[in-house]
Amino acid sequence: MVEDWLSRLDMMSISEKRNSVLTDKERFCAMALRAAMVEDSILVLDRPFYIVSNLRNSDFIIETLHKMDDLIAEAHIFDYTWENDRYGVLDGKEN
Repeated sequence: MVEDWLSRLDMMSISEKRNSVLTDKERFCAMALRAAMVEDSILVLDRPFYIVSNLRNSDFIIETLHKMDDLIAEAHIFDYTWENDRYGVLDGKEN
């Protein structure tokens, strides 16, 4: 089951790795999958750009969530308002 989920996120290469050697993107995916393993999980992302700091926008985060949408009941992202541009939001309204 885990191999299928890792494969879905194109992360099979991390199956034998320790947390300390994962890249930021790999660590984000591992954390998201771990949270999704709970039945009817509600995924709460608190400042995801703190985890994956080298991202310019939220594309990777959103794509990852879309690949897992059948595994999670809900997903909520909490972040500072000054990060709005990274999410494609301007003045609280979606672009």
